[in-house]
Amino acid sequence: KFIQPFGITNLNPEELSNLPTVLDILHLGDRDTERLRKVLQGGVPNLVLNARRHTEESQIIAGAGAFGAVTIATNMAGRGVDIKLGGELAEEVITAVNRVLGRAGYEDPFDMTQEERRAALKNVDPSNFGIYDAEVRLFLQYFEDMERVKELGGLHVIGSERHEARRIDNQLRGRSARQGDPGSSRFYLSLEDDLMRLQGGSQVSSLMERLRVDDSLPLEVRLVGNVIEQSQHRIEGANFDVRKHLLEYDDVLNNQRAQIYGQRDRIFVKEDLSDDIATMLELEIKERVETGLADQEGPWKLIAWLEQVQPPFMTEERLFPSFGLSLLLKELSSSDNVRQAVLDLIARAIDLEHEHHLHAIEGLIENTEQSLEAQIASRADSLDAYFEGLRDMDETPRPQKILEDINALVGLQLRLNNEQLRTLGDDPDGAKEDIQNLLVSNLTAMYASRVISAVQNRFGEAIAEKFEISNWDDAADKILEAAGNALDNRRERLVGENGQIARDLDNLMPRELTDTTKFQLLLNLSQGARTAFDQKTHRQVKQVFNRFSYMFLIAKLLDGQEAAQVIEDVLNHLEEAQESLQMAWGQREYARLASNAQRLADFGDAAKRAFGEERLNETAASLGESDREALIESIGRYVLNEVHRQLLLAATSELWVEYLTRIEALRVSIGLEAYAQRDPLVQYKGRASEMFSQLVEDIRGLVINRVFAYRPTPIEITPVETADLPAQAQTMQIDNSKKKKRRRH
Repeated sequence: KFIQPFGITNLNPEELSNLPTVLDILHLGDRDTERLRKVLQGGVPNLVLNARRHTEESQIIAGAGAFGAVTIATNMAGRGVDIKLGGELAEEVITAVNRVLGRAGYEDPFDMTQEERRAALKNVDPSNFGIYDAEVRLFLQYFEDMERVKELGGLHVIGSERHEARRIDNQLRGRSARQGDPGSSRFYLSLEDDLMRLQGGSQVSSLMERLRVDDSLPLEVRLVGNVIEQSQHRIEGANFDVRKHLLEYDDVLNNQRAQIYGQRDRIFVKEDLSDDIATMLELEIKERVETGLADQEGPWKLIAWLEQVQPPFMTEERLFPSFGLSLLLKELSSSDNVRQAVLDLIARAIDLEHEHHLHAIEGLIENTEQSLEAQIASRADSLDAYFEGLRDMDETPRPQKILEDINALVGLQLRLNNEQLRTLGDDPDGAKEDIQNLLVSNLTAMYASRVISAVQNRFGEAIAEKFEISNWDDAADKILEAAGNALDNRRERLVGENGQIARDLDNLMPRELTDTTKFQLLLNLSQGARTAFDQKTHRQVKQVFNRFSYMFLIAKLLDGQEAAQVIEDVLNHLEEAQESLQMAWGQREYARLASNAQRLADFGDAAKRAFGEERLNETAASLGESDREALIESIGRYVLNEVHRQLLLAATSELWVEYLTRIEALRVSIGLEAYAQRDPLVQYKGRASEMFSQLVEDIRGLVINRVFAYRPTPIEITPVETADLPAQAQTMQIDNSKKKKRRRH
């Protein structure tokens, strides 16, 4: 039907008589006859631009504007690149033309434009082209092809579909008419495309079928174009809403990220971080003290935490105690007879510790009893179900087979005598009660042995010999009695008339009673040494262990005190600990720097803060005692501040990385909230807020746990004093990896 108006009967386009008609239809001249015949015979030569040929993308785009070039590309490939009409010239061609122009007498042909080179070549005799004749003619042909491309309308873009986003279509159109060059574009859309199918294309298709419209009839109506643009606008709006909804998830983390990074930036640039550490200490201590004093078991957990946060450490002048040891020192200071006061103090500590152990054992027995009852009930139900199944069997299995099934069912090795086995084979229901009783006794013995093992691990020694157990109440009474006897024996062994503490006290009693020697005495008496066998080295080694703990006595000393008073006392003690650490760091660094320092300027910013710039040229040897102390204090403040800076950065970075992993897992799983008829975004915001609040608390807790752990190496003291110090007082430098493992554990 298309060709009928042209009066052609032979529909072969390669027929010589039909070529003029085809040339006229395509608006081509006679000079294109041979080229048209090759295209009709061999097909249109083309290049495909897609993701698979990304390495050749630049070459394909460079030749896409050449005369007769056909490039098949996706609407996303090569976006944002100008397609130059006429194509691009190879560097070899331009180099050859420059050489020809150089021989012809032109100066600096490399600085000439392409048009200037073309005009210059027209004035050069073709006989002077020499070996570059082919390159020069290719160069001149390039301009003829460019002009011909422009005459034919430039780059023509044919779109096989419309994209959901108008932006993509406009980018595809924009590849033509670049830099003011001519060009055109035309898009084709099928009613079966996704864009039309989603926006009512089926209605248009049914209308065309009712009107019997030919499928080849193009619909070039402005109304259709408006419908397509409206459809694209609606889809873009829907996609925008989706992106906006997803962005709300990102905003939650972005706000948290801004807070964390803002805090890290302040840590980097702030000169003095002591106020930040003091604020963290106050918040953490307030929360811990209020929780510890409200504990029904007493504030012993608070004391244990304080001992871990700030253990005793040695300075040049003295042994700085922990908060608990400082309370014990107050108890000793009110007595004139130090030896008897120490014995009474240790006896009270052991009694309170034994009271705590008995209370803990009672709680363990109660919890074990509940677990035992649950296990007995669960296995009894399984036995009932099994014996009901035996009644429904046509033939009763052998007694040994029944016993094997029961043992596998209850997870125990029950043993029956010959009479019980015969009863089990003849009358299974008659043997059921014996099996249940045997089950109860075995479970009771197993759980009792677990409790005994737990108690022995707590004491570090056997509590009693094996004893017969008839029921759980009897086992509980015997365990409590044996534990009480073991604790009484332990007390007699330590603080009895001829106890170990009294003998050790006579040997360790210092000649001069100072606060430091009293601290050392209390620490040494709480520790003992024993010989053990090392499995790795197969040698006997000496192990240091704690004979008793002052923790419960210290907790008893806090009974009846107000939370505000305890908070103030703890903060004052930790403030003194900070000052002692500051002086220890200052003395250590001063001792290290003083040997090489000639002037005050050699001490860096610490000397500048202590004396100002006008005294930096003074010699270090001329400093008086007060000036030296001021310099040491300034050095200690600077070093401790840098320690706090590293600590804050490490804690923030470490926990922030872990938090990112957890928040990403929350984001992946939060969509399941929709099954419970809850908005996932609302739930995500709520949980992320809770997690971030917990992150801030964790950072604060980690900083406080480490703030007193970084200490300088000890100043050298005499071997006798070193031997008298406990292990925890001798160790002045901490292993960060061990602290991290201990915290995670």
